[in-house]
Amino acid sequence: MSTISLSPDQFTRDELYFLLRDSIIPRPIAWVSSVDAKGIVNLAPFSFFNVCSANPPILGFCCGAKDEDSGTGAFSIKDTRANVETTKQFVVNIVPECLADEMVRTSDPIPANESEFAHAGLASAPSERVAPPRVVGAPVAYECELHSVTPLGANAWVMGRVVHVQIDERIYVGAKRGLNHRVDLLRHTELRPYARLGGAFYARLREIETMTRKDGG
Repeated sequence: MSTISLSPDQFTRDELYFLLRDSIIPRPIAWVSSVDAKGIVNLAPFSFFNVCSANPPILGFCCGAKDEDSGTGAFSIKDTRANVETTKQFVVNIVPECLADEMVRTSDPIPANESEFAHAGLASAPSERVAPPRVVGAPVAYECELHSVTPLGANAWVMGRVVHVQIDERIYVGAKRGLNHRVDLLRHTELRPYARLGGAFYARLREIETMTRKDGG
């Protein structure tokens, strides 16, 4: 099998972005809700996202820049990052299939004084430990307090410590294999997490296989 061998410096910035975006798939989506100092609510999806640690419970997502000038390198910080750095709080909502259209709509450009909840026709519910609300209909919502923001050029890796969890009772399993508070996001199709692919492509969880490790994990 032959391969095309390339160094990162052979790519333009955009070319490298598209390579990473289109090859590291599927990706989970963090639907992040935040508020600014005036209490205006923001909601935006981020697919450069994952679990960073279970103990302590840390989630992380990459927040890109806006209005970036490829010539000068100048850029503006997105509302989500600005809100999180100001209030030190955010909520990561897991995107279910049934809210896929609404999730995409929350990435539309809208005036800064408007909320994506209203724009996408979404209902919000108060959080227990943080100011930003959660998305009604999200199977799991992680309330987070800011752990750190690591600048990465025009981007930033944002990490938050989970301080409270809201779980839809339909996917709550409870005790299983000697552990309490287990969940099963596959039991209801409409609540299965929606995944990001390259371009305008997304994926639904359908063909699922069981693979058992030799150690039984």
